[in-house]
Amino acid sequence: MASVVYKDEHIEILCDSGLCYIRSIKPGLSLDMFRQIHGSRLPNVRITNPQAVIQAIEHAPAGPELFGEEQARVNIRISEDSMKACLTLRIEEGNMAPQLHSSLQNEIRDALHKAGIVFGIKTELLNGPLESKTEYTIAEGLPVKNGEDSKIKLYEVAPPKPEIIESGSVNYYELNLINQVKQGDWLGERRDATLGLPGRDVLGREIPPVPGEQIPLAYDHISVREEYTDGMTTLYSKKDGAVYYKGDTIGVYDFLEIKGDIDFSTGNIDFNGFLSVKGTVKDNFAALADKDVEILSEYGVGAADKIISREGNIYIKGGISGKGKTLIRCKKNLYVKYLSDIDVECEGSVLVGFYCMNSNIRAKQVIVESPKGRIIGGQIYADICVSAAEIGSRSEARTLIRVKGFDRAGIQSELQKISALLKEKKDAMTRMRNELQSFSSPHGDLKKGRDDLRGRMADLTYAIKELEYQYKNLNDFLKTPGEGAIMAKKRLYPRVKIDIKGIGEEIFYESGMITYAYSGNELTIL
Repeated sequence: MASVVYKDEHIEILCDSGLCYIRSIKPGLSLDMFRQIHGSRLPNVRITNPQAVIQAIEHAPAGPELFGEEQARVNIRISEDSMKACLTLRIEEGNMAPQLHSSLQNEIRDALHKAGIVFGIKTELLNGPLESKTEYTIAEGLPVKNGEDSKIKLYEVAPPKPEIIESGSVNYYELNLINQVKQGDWLGERRDATLGLPGRDVLGREIPPVPGEQIPLAYDHISVREEYTDGMTTLYSKKDGAVYYKGDTIGVYDFLEIKGDIDFSTGNIDFNGFLSVKGTVKDNFAALADKDVEILSEYGVGAADKIISREGNIYIKGGISGKGKTLIRCKKNLYVKYLSDIDVECEGSVLVGFYCMNSNIRAKQVIVESPKGRIIGGQIYADICVSAAEIGSRSEARTLIRVKGFDRAGIQSELQKISALLKEKKDAMTRMRNELQSFSSPHGDLKKGRDDLRGRMADLTYAIKELEYQYKNLNDFLKTPGEGAIMAKKRLYPRVKIDIKGIGEEIFYESGMITYAYSGNELTIL
C-alpha cells in the first residue's frame, strides 16, 4: 500500500514498493520550488522521469505519475576488491540534528552489519558531524604486504678496459685483466625472499600475501662454498684462483701466479687456467695458458719464445720488444703498452697503448689508443679497421697495412638473426624461471629436477651472453666507415701502402688527418 512521504497544498509524494509517485493538487508550484523540496525533504528519492514532474506541476491537478525510486537512507558501497566501504546518507535535514546523532549512528551500524562490514570501521567518523548526500569512506581494509624477492649481490667482473696515463716522460698502460681471489674470499651473497604479511578486507576476510621469489644462487660447487646464517647465504672461494662466470654461475678457476720471472728457475709454463706473471718472460722462454694471461713487469718483455692464451685475453703491462723472435697468440683480445719487432696472431682486437713498430699483426682490428700513438713499419692485416694517430714515419719506414673488409649487408643480416635467436633464448629463460618456482623450497635439499633445471639455465645464460658478445662486436664493426677503414687521426707519411678489399694505394706524400674507407666498390677519402 502506498504511503505518503511528503504533502503540502500543491503536491503529494507517495511511495509504494520502492517506486515514487507525484500527484499535483493545485497550480502554483514552480519547478525551482520543487527542487528545493526535493533537496531538503526528499533526499532519498531519485528522480528517474523528470518529464512526469514537469507534467504534473504544469497541468495541476494531475497524477499520480511515476517519477522516481526510493533509495536507502543509509547507503553503503563496497569497492570491487572489498578493501574500502563508502557511506552516503540520504536523510532530510531535520533528522540530521545533533540530538538525533545517536539514533543515526545506530542506523549506520545496522547498515554496516547488513553489508557484512566488520573490519576497519572508522569510529571517529561515526562520532563526528555528517552531512547528507556526501560520500565518506567509512571503512578501509589492511593492505596485504607481498613478500620481497631475494636480493643477490655478486663479485663483479668488469670487462677489460685499459687506461692510458701519459705523465711527462713516463707513460703507463694499466689494465685489470684477471680477478684474483684467495681461499675464503667473499664471492657473493643472497638475502632470502620474504613471505610478506597478510592483509584483511572490510568484510573481515584474510588476504594471503604473494611470497617473494627465491632467486637461485648459481655457483660452481667444486670451487665455491656457501654458508647460511639468519636468512643470508654467503658464498666463499674454496681455493686461490681467478673468478669467472659461466652464464650466471660464478666459480673460481685454477690460477697460477709466478711471483718473479719465467726463466730457468721455473722453466716454460703451460697452464690449464689463468696465468699471472708478476715479473717478465725471459728471452727464449714461453708462457702458455688456457685462460687469460697477464705479464705485469713494468719493464715489459724482451725476446721471449711465445706467449699464448688458448681461450682468453693477453695483457702485457710493460709492452714487448721481441727482436723478431717472439710470437703472441690469443683467442680474444691483446692489450699491450707497445709492440716492437714481434709477430701477433689474434682472433679478437689488438689494442696498443702507445706504438706499434716493425711488427707483423693479424687481428680483427688494430687500434693504437694514445693521442700520440704510432704505427711504424711492419705489416698489419686486419679484418675491419686499423687506427692510430700517425701511420708511417718521417724517415719513411716501409709500412704495409691491409684491411680485408666486410660485407655491411651481411653483418646487418647476421645481427637480425642473432637478435631473433636472443629473443628466442630469453623467452626460453623466462619459461625456465617460471618452471623453477614449481620445485621445492630452497631451504631444504634441492630436488634432482631443480638441479637439472638450474644446470640448463646456466648453460642457456652462457649462450645468451655469448650471443650478446657477438652482437656487440658486430654492431661495433658497423660503426666503421664504409666496409673497412684505415684511419690516420693526425698524420699519414710516405712509403705507407694501404689496401682495403684488394684495392691498394701507395702513399707518396705526407698528409694530415685522413681516413681511407671502402665504399661503392672503391677507396674513398673521408
